[in-house]
Amino acid sequence: MKNFEFDHLIRELKTSKGPLVIFGAKKFGALTYHALKNVGVNVDYFCDDSEQALSKKNIFNIPIISSKELQKLDPELNIFIGAWVIATILPQLKEMKLKNIHNCVNLFKNTDFSKLNTDMTFHDIRRRVDIYKAECDALQNSNPSSFNLKYVDITITEACSLKCESCSNLMQYYVRPKNSDTELLFKSIDRLMEITNSLYEFRVLGGEPFVNKQIGKIINKLLTYKSIKEIVIYTNATVIPKGENFECLKNDKIFIEITDYKHLSKRRDELIELLKTNNIRYTSIVPTWSDSGTLKYQNATEEQLAEKFKSCCMIDKTTILNGKLYRCPFSANAHNLNAIPENVSDVVDLNDDSKTINDLKKEITLLHGDKKYLEACKHCNGRDHLTPKIEVAIQARIPLEIPKYK
Repeated sequence: MKNFEFDHLIRELKTSKGPLVIFGAKKFGALTYHALKNVGVNVDYFCDDSEQALSKKNIFNIPIISSKELQKLDPELNIFIGAWVIATILPQLKEMKLKNIHNCVNLFKNTDFSKLNTDMTFHDIRRRVDIYKAECDALQNSNPSSFNLKYVDITITEACSLKCESCSNLMQYYVRPKNSDTELLFKSIDRLMEITNSLYEFRVLGGEPFVNKQIGKIINKLLTYKSIKEIVIYTNATVIPKGENFECLKNDKIFIEITDYKHLSKRRDELIELLKTNNIRYTSIVPTWSDSGTLKYQNATEEQLAEKFKSCCMIDKTTILNGKLYRCPFSANAHNLNAIPENVSDVVDLNDDSKTINDLKKEITLLHGDKKYLEACKHCNGRDHLTPKIEVAIQARIPLEIPKYK
């Protein structure tokens, strides 16, 4: 993957005879388009395999093509990866024998997005650019002796102020949800960070994280790790934090991501006004959902499970729940609910005092190593661009019954 010095890159692009393609037709792709347009470089195509993107047919009056159509173009084309799942996309492009594959690190670094007309807030753009660079850094600095993580999801409560029947984190199956034990949580974070060489982002979620009245103490604990760049709190804007739970948000490392469920997010406007007044970084997103929140044994082949795992958008996530470490939030909550058979290779107990730090490092390395798939994959519908889209946030009247696994 090429990452030319900026002026050299622009000269190469302007003199190239091949078409220029941006792989990714969503927000990262839009940022890439604006950055290229800003330096006078024309884009010929966007490429994206998601049904949502292909149904639009074009973006910024530029055609959107599939990866199959991409292979029909001049192999000398220049292609920019305009998506955050670089580790998934890069092998796909290399398999097509494409030579001129570019990342956007220097392009983004040399673009003043505050002067460009985009539909994203400055804070949202800043975070996305930082995430993109962290992804590229992780790919380029894959030292086998070091342990690096991009995102750690910290589930601080099983409780939610909503009861969405298709929640991909399986909150709809909890009959008596409870908050995470703070002491247990702190110990597990300390032990994980003791063996982690680098971590880009803590992601605080639930359920609805502001339901947990200890969230202020938890955030202040996370802020003690000076090497962490971002702490992102995911909220559905139904609960307004107060006192310490709000004061802790007044830190430049904090970013609030509001999932806007329209009439269900009853306090969205109130929360946004409060965040604006206190100069707290945030974004508000109207989500699209895939059918990924159903517990159901899939009866899939080994090959299908491996493909599902490889294509999953959660493949680079790590989740801490009740003192244990999992590869993804679906796996975490499915195990926590006893809804799937326990697979010891898919779970690392961070609070097992019989294990040394070296023991934990070996187990976590295996968890993030060359796994073909998780036990949870047998019960998950998948989370990639091919997973069917569904209506967002339909409310369940009562908690759903956990199906018996095979």
